[in-house]
Amino acid sequence: MADGVEGDNAPQGVSGVIPGGMGDCWACGKPVSGRALFCHNCGSIQPPADLDAFARLNIERRFDVERAVLDRQRAGFSRILDPDRLKTRGVQEQAMAERYRQAVDHAYVTLRDPASRARYLLNLIWPQGDLPGTVGKGPEDADMADLAAQVAALHDDAPVDEDQLEQATLGVIGAIAGSLVDLSAAFHSGNLAAVPPLADRLALCQQLGEALGAVTPPEAPDDQP
Repeated sequence: MADGVEGDNAPQGVSGVIPGGMGDCWACGKPVSGRALFCHNCGSIQPPADLDAFARLNIERRFDVERAVLDRQRAGFSRILDPDRLKTRGVQEQAMAERYRQAVDHAYVTLRDPASRARYLLNLIWPQGDLPGTVGKGPEDADMADLAAQVAALHDDAPVDEDQLEQATLGVIGAIAGSLVDLSAAFHSGNLAAVPPLADRLALCQQLGEALGAVTPPEAPDDQP
């Protein structure tokens, strides 16, 4: 797909307009946006509509989403839906606000992890049928096997070799960065068949990073008098 999956022909919209139609306010019956927190007419809190995670956080459907953007959107909803700010509302509205908070938190967790975000976005834009493109690098290749072996060896070594720890750390950081770049390119070029193995590769890289975090680094030598 030379033209990729973004633009006018994007299936279900990869970027651009954020979905969310109109409905009726439960309190006054006036039209209200499906993404609205409050009715434009009477100000009543609205129940969370059935939106995807991107629309829930009011961001475009795309893989390249900075963590700071997700944090900012979640924080904004949290401030608006703070129980202390809504304590004068009725029981029904407070219950709706709690449902909205839970929906926002679920969307945030879904999109926060890039491997999870890649799988989720792929399912949104191509929910069924064969994926177009060429299968990309997965978690089974020789480079990943070597990196996993380095991390495993560090857990077995006592004391830990500082140079080997640094080499493995740089390797994991580079593998994560490379997987992110490849996933971004796959979505932009429409090579969707590459996304599942690349997401699995990224998930493995993240697991190796967590395993490295559990390695106790070598102690610094005592200063000699």
